[in-house]
Amino acid sequence: MIKIALDMMGGDNCPDCNLEGALDALGAAEGFEIVMVGPEELLREKTSSWTEDKKARISFVNASEVISTNESPVAAIRRKKDSTLVRGAELVRNKEADAFISAGSSGAILAAGQLRVGRLPGVERAPLAAFVPTSKGFCFFMDCGANVDAKPEWLCQFAKMGTIYMKQVMHYEDPVVKLVNLGVEEEKGNALTKAAHPMLQQMEGIHYGGFVESRDVVYGDADIVVTDAFTGNAIIKTLEGTAGVLMGMIKDVLKSSLATKLAAAVIAGPLKQKIKSFDATEHGGAVLLGLRGPVIKCHGNASRKEIRNAVLQAKEYVESGVGEMIAEAIAADTEKEKASGEA
Repeated sequence: MIKIALDMMGGDNCPDCNLEGALDALGAAEGFEIVMVGPEELLREKTSSWTEDKKARISFVNASEVISTNESPVAAIRRKKDSTLVRGAELVRNKEADAFISAGSSGAILAAGQLRVGRLPGVERAPLAAFVPTSKGFCFFMDCGANVDAKPEWLCQFAKMGTIYMKQVMHYEDPVVKLVNLGVEEEKGNALTKAAHPMLQQMEGIHYGGFVESRDVVYGDADIVVTDAFTGNAIIKTLEGTAGVLMGMIKDVLKSSLATKLAAAVIAGPLKQKIKSFDATEHGGAVLLGLRGPVIKCHGNASRKEIRNAVLQAKEYVESGVGEMIAEAIAADTEKEKASGEA
């Protein structure tokens, strides 16, 4: 039975939203249990009214501390050993859980993943990979927060890990990888992109499609987008801000007169469906790839739906064997590099 550890005190709407999301996930699929990490007495009380079949699939790990967003992530991870983040990450490290999910402090989640769960052998850095809605569906965007500075070798590993994830978890047959750049011409780019581009061209096991400009990400020009976290985070937040402004403008127009209100009533159904297709939380949270066990980061204001989907995402990640495949692929690449160097 797969065990998924869930930080019950992470996020703006905890613990109730986390409990609701967990309950929804348990009702949506079989084959897994949820380990609730947080104040055990409170959690037992809040789940006391659950049906017996649901209660049979949950367990509790008491954690008395919570890491806030205004604390230094690394210092807090080291100091607050009984925090929900540290306890959840250690469950994965000690193989008492197969995955860990949190909507808590982003920096602390990344630190807990790197310092407590640990990277797979041969993995240089673990990228944070998020789903970004596009006109064709979505793309897997990495790195969007974990490694502000990057080396070309790291970007190559990101591409390899992202390809394995998209094939095994999202069931893409041949996902196209592209590298963020100022343009699509060979001569454009900074030192990082100019060094990474030929390396990606020569990589086995990925379908590399060259450069992608940030404006073209939302048009679905790539299934997997690779960049450093400084660039990636800036792109992600710009897209989120732009989407928020546009949604506000559309709502203002639809409420501006009787005629637009009548029009809104007519198009409400199709509009909601289209907006739903641009909701990245339909696929779960952002994944910290390349660790000894999956760590999934939800938004701080995560809804019960996002928590639910993140739990189901973690289940599929574990079932698909992505971690083992990444470890094997990285080990094979390392052996090839070693053999090439000796030759």
